[in-house]
Amino acid sequence: MKVAIHQPHYFPWLGYMDKMAKAEKFIVLDEVQLTDRSPMVRNKFLTFNGEEAILSLSIQKKGYREKKTRDIELFNIEEIQKKHRRFFECNYKKANYFGEIMERIAPIFERPYYNLLDIEMDTINLIKELLDIKTELIYQSDLLYDKESKKSNLMKTLCSSVGADIYLSGNGARKYMDVESFKEDGIGVVYQNFEYPVYQQFHQEIFVPNLSSVDMLFHLGIDGSKEVFWNNVKKGKVFEGEER
Repeated sequence: MKVAIHQPHYFPWLGYMDKMAKAEKFIVLDEVQLTDRSPMVRNKFLTFNGEEAILSLSIQKKGYREKKTRDIELFNIEEIQKKHRRFFECNYKKANYFGEIMERIAPIFERPYYNLLDIEMDTINLIKELLDIKTELIYQSDLLYDKESKKSNLMKTLCSSVGADIYLSGNGARKYMDVESFKEDGIGVVYQNFEYPVYQQFHQEIFVPNLSSVDMLFHLGIDGSKEVFWNNVKKGKVFEGEER
C-alpha cells in the first residue's frame, strides 16, 4: 500500500493533488507546527491581467509557534473571506467556467470558521471531489505513533501506523530522507514525479505555472480539469527510487 504524507494547504496547488492521487492513503499532518510563509496559510492565484497574486489567511499570533496545526485559530476570518471572494469574482469572472466553479467555491466564503485546519480541509476536500480523487484521507492526530518522532523518522512511523509498504515522498525530502531506515522496517521509498500541466489561461500567450488548483478549474471546468489532471497523473506514473 502506497502512502503519502503532507501538511494541509489552503486551496492547494496541482502538485499537492497529484501526490494525493498517486497514493492509496494520504496522511494529513495536523500535529506539526506552522512554518512562516507556508502554503498552509497562503497560495498563488492569477489576476485578470495574467499576473500572480498571493491570497493569505491570518491567524491568531499569540503562541502559534508552540501550537499544533489543528489548534491554530484564525484571525479576522470574515473579512478575509469577503476579500478572497471578491478577488475570485473580479479576476476570474472572464474565465470560461467561472460560474460552474464559483458556485462550488462560494460556500467556503460563507461558512463560519474558527480554526485554520477546518478551512484548509474544506478547500482540499472540495478540489479532491472536483478532480474525482478517491484516495483516503487520514488525520495524523487519529493515529497511534511515537509522538517524539521527527522528520524522516516521523514519516516512517506514520507509514508503519497505517501498514504502508511504500512511502511516496516529495522530492524536497531527499536531503534528509533515511531510506535505509525505511527499508529496515519493510517500507520502500519512491519520489513523486510531477510536471506541471500547461493549459490555456484567459487569452494570454505566456503560461503561469505553480498556482492553486482552482486556476485550472476556472479555466477548464470540472470535466476538462479532470481530463488534464488524470492524463498528467498517468504521465508521471514512473517514480524514482526503490519500492522495497
